[in-house]
Amino acid sequence: MELIGRLAALDVVVSAAQLERWRGLGLLPRHARVWLGRGRGSVSVLAEETVAVAAVLGRHARSGRDVRWTVIAWYAEAGRPALPGQLAVPEPPWPAVREALVWAMRRSTAQRLVESARTAARGSEEEQDAFYTEAGRVVGRGHAGPAHPEVMRRILEDPDAELDQGEDRRRRRGAVSMVAATAMGAGEVGGERLVDALATLMPGLDWPSVAADARQAEEAGEFDGWIRAGDLDPLGLLQAAGPEEMAAARHAAAVLAGIGGLYLMHGLGMPDNPALARLRAVLEESGLSLIVAQMVPMMINPSGIVHALTMCLAPEIAALAGWLESVLAEQAGTGQGLLRLPGAKEEGPEAFMQAWIGHLHQLADRARARRTGTAEDTDGTRPSTGALSDTGRAGSSTDGTDPVELIHVVGGGTGVRGELGPHGDQVGAQV
Repeated sequence: MELIGRLAALDVVVSAAQLERWRGLGLLPRHARVWLGRGRGSVSVLAEETVAVAAVLGRHARSGRDVRWTVIAWYAEAGRPALPGQLAVPEPPWPAVREALVWAMRRSTAQRLVESARTAARGSEEEQDAFYTEAGRVVGRGHAGPAHPEVMRRILEDPDAELDQGEDRRRRRGAVSMVAATAMGAGEVGGERLVDALATLMPGLDWPSVAADARQAEEAGEFDGWIRAGDLDPLGLLQAAGPEEMAAARHAAAVLAGIGGLYLMHGLGMPDNPALARLRAVLEESGLSLIVAQMVPMMINPSGIVHALTMCLAPEIAALAGWLESVLAEQAGTGQGLLRLPGAKEEGPEAFMQAWIGHLHQLADRARARRTGTAEDTDGTRPSTGALSDTGRAGSSTDGTDPVELIHVVGGGTGVRGELGPHGDQVGAQV
């Protein structure tokens, strides 16, 4: 078949049965037919869009995987610019996208925890205790996101350095508290515990003043209004979103994932420069660096994409993406790209990558020498672009991680003014 041959040329292997199944589901267009006239019948014509759709379906299809996961991955890829020499990815049918996103959210761990918390809020004290036990178990076994870039960089530079696990436990406890607060109300967790969770999950903001106001609100009997029970409804957000709203959320998620990638690459020894340092600084000052960093692993996997898109439906998270995008545009306006090496003899992304790889080789040589007990001098032993071998001093701060599937609860529960009562404006202004 012509289509299978075209896909093979793109290194995408599919079967005729797969193609027919996708056509039956309305995902893959059927070949158009052109009538030859004068009784000569018709011929089928393979459109380039059909090749592009089949290619993206083939790239994301997995044996035994529900096709709705494939649709979610397709939708995320459709929002990206086409790479040179590759076909642009068409948009999938919106009804299929909406069905897949709602289905994925409904079966997600995060949604089940929110629903469990709502049930516990109406139940007995024993049922509420059971919720906390189950939530702690789920959060404890969930996937942990990346550590703070400075921690990653310190471990990379010195593999013997100790990694503080205490912050990781605090973040997990904070995630449980946020689920309880958004489902049962702020009064369920109390002011001190809520602010402690927020400060752990959103470092960098002025939380001491918020803690003082929380105590005053509790004394005045007004604290329940900070987060009202049932205000957070991720499934409802998805069900209410139209194609334009979801496309905007997808763009915001892509921007945040890209910036989160630059943020995390600092921890993997990426060469530093003033522009990258400024980007990290403004991100951490916003208090939402953890959420942005979590976007990187979330946007890779279909089960994470649904949470990333849901979180970016919140106006404040979309505003964060727009603000960070403007920071990038401002840097681009200077005529100096992000991937540059101050003081280097050679410029450009290729030289930047060579310097990065060279530094990683030096670290590998150093680790090998340490294991073998040799005093190997690795300075200058690798090809250089003329850039300084020092790619940035590792910091001393420590940070932890959160379960990826619950980060949208944190983002939705802390970034929205209506869910922080009188302090929504304060947090929004600092963002």
